[in-house]
Amino acid sequence: MCPECGSPLPESGSCKAYLDEALLVEWSIPGGPGNRAHFLAVASFNLQHPAGFEREVIERLRESHAEVRAGRLRIEDLVRETRRRTNGPQRVMRGALADPSLSREHLDQRWPTSWPMTVLDVCRVEPGEYAARVEEWASATARALEGALR
Repeated sequence: MCPECGSPLPESGSCKAYLDEALLVEWSIPGGPGNRAHFLAVASFNLQHPAGFEREVIERLRESHAEVRAGRLRIEDLVRETRRRTNGPQRVMRGALADPSLSREHLDQRWPTSWPMTVLDVCRVEPGEYAARVEEWASATARALEGALR
């Protein structure tokens, strides 16, 4: 089981394989699902696998996730802000993405390690269901974080 999200691990030993599967579904949608679905999928995955990120980065990602979901932040503006903040020596990653061996000591200890929905619930849907399932996953992720970090 993944120590960060609670999903059964694939043979590769990393949930990143499930994210890759989800992105394959995304890429199979004619014209794509749009920037919102892509951002919410990647952000939800990263929020559920935070050990690889610097604390400040994962906290800002949580804020951006909420702002995008509420329609207060456009993806184009988020991309500009992210490039501005991370251009140059700014470190965002502590190690490999979804590396189950990374310590979570730098995170708020209340950060969940079990989630009502994970990337596994999204990566094997039909392309026509993808965007709606990502929205559901993003909402479930946000609710779980809000409940845990009160």
